[in-house]
Amino acid sequence: MWTIFIILICILVLDHFINRRLIKKLPIERSTLENESKYVNKQHKYGENILYWSSYIVMLFSILEFPSLRIFIFIGVGLVFEFRTYMKWKFTREKKTYLLSAVTCGLFLIGSIVYALLDYTAIV
Repeated sequence: MWTIFIILICILVLDHFINRRLIKKLPIERSTLENESKYVNKQHKYGENILYWSSYIVMLFSILEFPSLRIFIFIGVGLVFEFRTYMKWKFTREKKTYLLSAVTCGLFLIGSIVYALLDYTAIV
């Protein structure tokens, strides 16, 4: 269980530094980040909420009942960010804010691979 917390903290720290560097390097203005609404349309809103709540339920069950499925903690959150990346890329491509969500998605997928490698004996 400690492995999950350590990986999540590493993802949080890496995400913060990488996104900060991307904001400085790319033409992403702070005003677009502050004024941008969270969802680009209703399909994005409902799709992300469904993915969010389903991954939350899977997290609870994997932590409490099924320890062999704890890898879905990372995969579920990665899917939420993947959906957000796709929707922002599809509808607001010129702002390039989709890259920030893509970084987070990639870090969660890498986190799932690291967790699978470190806790392989607990999974099997």
